[in-house]
Amino acid sequence: MAPAMEADQTDETTGDSAVSLLLVDDDAEIRSEVREYLEAHGFEISEAPDTRSAKALFGSRHFNLVILDLWLGKENGFDFLRDIRQTHSTPCIMVTAHGEATDKVVGLELGADDYVVKPVNLRELLARIRALLRRSGRSGSEPQPAASPKPENGDNATSWRFDPVRRNLLSPEGELVPLTTAECDLLIELVAHEGSPQTREDLCRRVFNRQWQPYDRSLDSIVVKLRRKLEPNPDHPMVIKTIRGKGYLFTGFPSEQ
Repeated sequence: MAPAMEADQTDETTGDSAVSLLLVDDDAEIRSEVREYLEAHGFEISEAPDTRSAKALFGSRHFNLVILDLWLGKENGFDFLRDIRQTHSTPCIMVTAHGEATDKVVGLELGADDYVVKPVNLRELLARIRALLRRSGRSGSEPQPAASPKPENGDNATSWRFDPVRRNLLSPEGELVPLTTAECDLLIELVAHEGSPQTREDLCRRVFNRQWQPYDRSLDSIVVKLRRKLEPNPDHPMVIKTIRGKGYLFTGFPSEQ
């Protein structure tokens, strides 16, 4: 990715010094420019030139966010993104070529949370990093725990519990259900409008801060993933219903018998 170097002399860390980022790009010069810029704003940066190095780093330490170039010479970042999404919900900003809508859609379907377009404007990248960290509550790359303590109220022991502030979803068994940042953002919107159909246009605008396009399947893909985690029978959804010609309707968390 080729960053667009804007003049920006502001050196304000705003408390970001404890935040660790993984930068994956095959261009050493670009990595150096991005690293220097972000380090000047208080971030801790680890670099990887390829997916093999990225996997080794990702598996060895905690990261709050990943910046991933989707095209790494003869490799691509899609496989790396797919791999980490099996076990981690670490926020990820993907870097795509200008006008490559397919890359954006595929990346979002695989679990990327945001994207920037080449040549990367470093000030925009910084703003997106900070916004994504705010939304994710600085969630990092630690694996999701297999279980969480049972709800305190025994009467609710068989109820789903969703905390939009802490961004936690507990199953009726008290287990923490892993959610990607995009899945959690969408669930927050659906729960907030329970019983009211929401159009794809409105959901894309509120969740992704962009316009919905007819070819865009990223929202539908996230709904499918949420259904697999929430629905008693994902093939016949009753929790997140499709409203033909409109969008989606959240009917409430399922009752467990």
